[in-house]
Amino acid sequence: MKPSQTRRTRRTATDKMSNALKQIARLDHSISVPSIGTVFRYEPTTPIGMAQAHVADIYGVPFAYPSTSGTTPLNVMALLCLVRPDDTVLIQRDSHVSVLAAIIHAGLRPVYVTPRYSERLGVTMGVTAEELRQALDEHPEARAIFLTYPNYFGIATDIDALALEARSRNIPLVVDSAHGSHWAFHPDFPKRAEESSARIVTYSTHKTCPALGQGSIALINNKKLIPRFYEVVNDLGFVSTSFSSVILISLFNGIDMLSRDGEMLFEERFQMAEWAREEINKINGLHSFGLEETQPGFHDFDPLRLTVDVSGTGLIGYEAEDILIEYGCYPEMASLKNTLFLITLGIGWPEVRRLVKLLKQIASEPRPLRRLPQMAQPELPRQVILPREAFYFPDRRVVPVQTAVGKVSAETISAYPPGSAVIVAGEEISRDVVEYLKCVRARGGALKGASDPEFKRIKILNV
Repeated sequence: MKPSQTRRTRRTATDKMSNALKQIARLDHSISVPSIGTVFRYEPTTPIGMAQAHVADIYGVPFAYPSTSGTTPLNVMALLCLVRPDDTVLIQRDSHVSVLAAIIHAGLRPVYVTPRYSERLGVTMGVTAEELRQALDEHPEARAIFLTYPNYFGIATDIDALALEARSRNIPLVVDSAHGSHWAFHPDFPKRAEESSARIVTYSTHKTCPALGQGSIALINNKKLIPRFYEVVNDLGFVSTSFSSVILISLFNGIDMLSRDGEMLFEERFQMAEWAREEINKINGLHSFGLEETQPGFHDFDPLRLTVDVSGTGLIGYEAEDILIEYGCYPEMASLKNTLFLITLGIGWPEVRRLVKLLKQIASEPRPLRRLPQMAQPELPRQVILPREAFYFPDRRVVPVQTAVGKVSAETISAYPPGSAVIVAGEEISRDVVEYLKCVRARGGALKGASDPEFKRIKILNV
């Protein structure tokens, strides 16, 4: 392409973006327009308040709070409106790292419940009622429970049994259901967390519903929590006073649209996913699991998640992801063994058929099989000091990772995606942790929170 053509193409793209932003700006009101309402007060008669009530009715809960900053602050605020400083909180270890912000802010004492990892499937299960019961028996001082349901791979544990365990001890349950916001719109999806006695459920509606990025909601199952929730909203700075009306509109309109047309739209996606899974399982070297894998911690399943085990092709998941991206096909995420795909409302039959065709092509290319390194989550590190104390600890230094074993981490590092913490600041660095993180990095994964992205050095605390 000639330089003059390149400039014209760029100019056209810039003009299109500019015109789109002009249209968006007409809707981008701020908190200074009181007739619209606000996310800082409970105002049921304003447009925002009525839209909140409509969302709450659709999900079948007393109250819904919208976020234009994603689910991260909702997870933090959910916990902070239920606990006091120094409380003990039971937390699913592979929860999103956003929960650690609440631990630091309130000086909470985390007790982790680690779900079982399936070596054969290469994914973690959900927490079982037995695992939760054991943790509660060992820590009767716990004042809240924070769980993830479903996990990134669509695996749903028995949420009713977990909620019953929490309710029997009068301990509030918070559920990060980031990947389940679409389950309200078709009867064949697994049971929703808010249908149990979970006190607060958070949803990343921008992930699987038609909402713009950062559009999320918190569903509150008890109206008595509303005043306290708004205290957290107003006093702790997790909600911007310049919240995005554009994101709010997309959130409210998307949920309203699904309340009318969602069953029809998702029915077709069920057909796409079923066909794709059947076709993938016919390809030598590939496998995509479904409900036939039901086991403890795997009670139900979101069929719109296609987890494809590529290890039988001689590839690792990260490599398969890279190859697909070269062809213009973008998986949701990859791990050592698997590559994950989502069948969303933005996906049609042409994209699904092309995915299967590409997977057939990749699997047909000859390559030697190899023994994959084991990458199960390492044993839970020993907590030396609380995360809040570690965050404010003044005496820290950087050392090579090889010499960090036995030292106390000053960093919270997660393998991303999915974004769950492998080591939390204040925990002792084990050799297993170092080897796991090195393996993730070497195989193409990202280490979120690592001060050295290459993971050659790490910050430690001089304790």
